[in-house]
Amino acid sequence: MKISCIAVLVLLMAAASFAQAPRAALSSPVSDIYVGYVATFPDYGAHFDSLRFDGVEVAYTENFRPHFALTAAIDATFGGPYSAKQVSGTIGPKINLLTGRFRPYITGQIGFALQNSNGMYAADHHPPVLPGASLTEDGFTYRFGGGMDVQLRHKLYWRVLQWDYQPQPWGRHTPFYQNWGSGLGYHF
Repeated sequence: MKISCIAVLVLLMAAASFAQAPRAALSSPVSDIYVGYVATFPDYGAHFDSLRFDGVEVAYTENFRPHFALTAAIDATFGGPYSAKQVSGTIGPKINLLTGRFRPYITGQIGFALQNSNGMYAADHHPPVLPGASLTEDGFTYRFGGGMDVQLRHKLYWRVLQWDYQPQPWGRHTPFYQNWGSGLGYHF
């Protein structure tokens, strides 16, 4: 249900940007860098927002065509009642649905994630780990999602909203994380 609502939100953002009828860009920037705030919500609790980690995302994008690019991103988040610290690095394609002032996009990335916490997933291990014990877990991860960029100046853009769904294979439990973010980017 959560994914359906989010997918509808991304599609509505894309539809709204088509209604703006932006003119096509004459040239596509070669590369850009993005820095923004990210809030990560693991589905490990009673509600969607039972746990939240706050942090930063830095991404480098190399544009090959006006609609196709390759993005490498690093996220660092921390917080919650378990003093969790998490870092993930991913790389993958980014498809721009429009190339004018409003640029909705979709992305899919693969990579690696590392998390240290005070027993966040202690009950999922066999033999069990005592709650409060410091654990470090890592593994393969992937993420898919989308967002909307708005060109503010010739080289400066605002990522109004970014959302992605990212499973984290920690031990025997595979929680799904939702990342929500916003920030600024600069075209080179």
